[in-house]
This record gives sequence, C-alpha cells and structure tokens, in this order.
Amino acid sequence: MNMNRKNYIAKLLSLIFCLCTILSACTNKPSATIRIGVLDGPSAISFIQMIDKPPVIGGKKIEIIVKSEPLQIQALMMQGKLDFAILPTVMAANLYNKGLKYRMLACPIWGTLYLLTNGKERNLKDIKGHVISVFGQGATADILLQRKLKMNGISNVKIVYNYTSNHEVAKALLYKKTELAVVSEPMVSNLMSLDSTIHIVSKIDCEEYIDELKQNIFVQTSFMVSERFTADNPTLVEQVCHAYTHSCNLTNEQPEQTAKLLVKHKISPNIAVAKRSIPLCNIHYVSAFALEEEVNKYLKIFYDDNPKSIGGKLPDSNFIFQTY
Repeated sequence: MNMNRKNYIAKLLSLIFCLCTILSACTNKPSATIRIGVLDGPSAISFIQMIDKPPVIGGKKIEIIVKSEPLQIQALMMQGKLDFAILPTVMAANLYNKGLKYRMLACPIWGTLYLLTNGKERNLKDIKGHVISVFGQGATADILLQRKLKMNGISNVKIVYNYTSNHEVAKALLYKKTELAVVSEPMVSNLMSLDSTIHIVSKIDCEEYIDELKQNIFVQTSFMVSERFTADNPTLVEQVCHAYTHSCNLTNEQPEQTAKLLVKHKISPNIAVAKRSIPLCNIHYVSAFALEEEVNKYLKIFYDDNPKSIGGKLPDSNFIFQTY
C-alpha cells in the first residue's frame, strides 16, 4: 500500500471517530424538558395549573402530555419517553412487577367512580334485581362495585359489560340504554348537566379504612417517576413533586379560577360543569412513602380477586419512592 493511500485511510478513520464522538455526545445530551404523561379527566384537572403555565424546573421546561387511555401512557413509558406519569395504581403495580422501571411517588386522586341512575332517585337498597352497566370486566370499577354490593348485603344484581369505556357507558346512561351504570368523573358532572334525571346513587369506594382517623385506602391513582430520571436528576424529583402539589392545592382552593382554566383548555365544556366536577374528583396529593399500608391494602383487594391484575404479587417496598 503506498503512502498516499495510507494517509487517506488514516484521515478517514480519524473523521469517522470524530463523527461517532459527536453523535454520541448529541445522543447523551440531557433533555431540555421534563415530560409528564397525564390521563384526560381527573388527572388532567389536578395538573391544570401546570398545563396552563408550564413551570421551568432546574432549567428544564415541564411538558404535559395528555392522553385519553392508560394504555397510551403505558406505551410511552415502555418507550422511555416519559419522566413522570399518571396511571391507575393497579396498572402501575402490574407494570412495576413486570420490570418497568417506574416507581410510585404519590397518590393524587382518591376515588372518581360513582354509581348513577336515570329516572327516579334511588339508594343502594333500591337496586336489588336491577342491571348495572360497568366498563371493563375485572377492572377497578368492576371489582370495587362487586365489593361494595357484597359489603352492603346487596344481592340479586346483574352486572353487564356491554360497553368498553367510560365514555360509552356514560352515553348509554344518557340515551336510556341502561338505567344504572358506574361512571367516572368528570363525565359524571357532564351527564348531570345534560339530564336532570341522572342522579348519584352512591360513590364507589373500598368500604375500608385505616386506624381511628378512618384514612381512606382508595389510592386509585399513582404519580410515577422513572428510575432513569431519579438517577440523572435526583435533586429535581422533589421540585417536580412540589410543583404538582401546588397545582393540586390551587385546584381545590380556587375553584372559580380552576373552572375557567378547565374550560380554556377544553377539559370541561362550561364553568358550571367544571365547578361541579372539582370536588367529585377527590384531588388530594399525598406522598406515597406515607401511604405504604394503604397502598398494600388497596392492591390486596385486586390480588385476592385476580393476582394477575397486579402482576402476580404485591409489589415490594421499592415500588414506593421516597423523595426525602
């Protein structure tokens, strides 16, 4: 090989090495945003202050990504595209047990499911012998409804699963295709504004509490953080939690202003519906490290019914991330 050819190859290899170094540096460049995946409905309502004015934390702008279905949030988590995410706690535990590297930071939503009726007002005792429509066989609404009926001694009730989403079952109730249905907020408030004959029969909860203070165990929703983010940005996790706590607090403390924001961002159709939905969403940010007993009791309800629903076992203690 002549000298000119050797020099050419050496320069080419040097150029390739430089390009690889540059590309590697670009790939490993820290993200300029903090991406949070949020479900449409109560979760989006709890984030409305941050949706309206995304804060900058540690030089990174918060980006709120709102999706209509938990599976859409799950897909983004599995692709590593979210730093934080909101999911039903049952699904969060399931994914954690299957190896997805996200941990629970807090519970911000404490029950948004309601048993509704159209026509005459009823109480629980009035529904014996009736049919109740529920979305998602074996899902949260179904399991907790069955538990509530059992604990209140209500038998001879038929539960049907003809509808596959909260929107579908709400529409069926509105158009009188079913007379009883379990619906989640904020669709509950919307239905009641559209039809004055639609009433709440009962809130669907766990019918179980902890200690003399009657601490609710309905940790329905989990605020999750990726282990990658906690490793790369340990000082920012608590700041994000603080910003989210502030948003939750303002949502409850300033319902008039919150209602305007919900209409502005097309989460609610009008001010009246927005104001009615806020208290029914039961928004209350509580750090997960203070809720270990509640989380385990809640998840055991689903484990006892179907272990596969939470990944075959109760999650270990690392499921809960302690911010300080």
